[in-house]
Amino acid sequence: MSGKKTQSNGETKRKGGLSNLTLSLMVLITLLTALGVIFTPRSNEFLPVFDDIILTLLNVATDILYLLGGGLIFFGVLLITIRFINIKLKDPYKPSGVTRFLSGYLTLSLEFFIGAEIIKTVVVRTYEEFSLLILVIISRGLFSLILFLERRWHGTAETE
Repeated sequence: MSGKKTQSNGETKRKGGLSNLTLSLMVLITLLTALGVIFTPRSNEFLPVFDDIILTLLNVATDILYLLGGGLIFFGVLLITIRFINIKLKDPYKPSGVTRFLSGYLTLSLEFFIGAEIIKTVVVRTYEEFSLLILVIISRGLFSLILFLERRWHGTAETE
């Protein structure tokens, strides 16, 4: 069935197979790998010149990821609060489902924080940063497990 197309409601959908985005990403990764193999032996020639620039850009990227993660939590809490108020004003006994939506925002923001910690670990290269990264990844795993179990136990209906 891989690569076969199915027709439903006038739309043509592909089951399995590669999408254009997947193919583009694979080509880009292959190209960057080839460039890395070519330029790695020569990195001592040009890398010291760009060392400060690269470190500055990595620090800026880390700060941006931290801000995006924090902003996402703030935005999510704001949206969830508005949703909760609207649902409870219409029917106070209707379950709002806010914890399910908030957990999605928290999970996504934690991905930004993990990305920032990975970049920070690459820049700083100390044991303390590496251990902090390991703790963040473990907490992310536990958080995901708790959310999975909560969704499984409570299903789609939620009690408030």
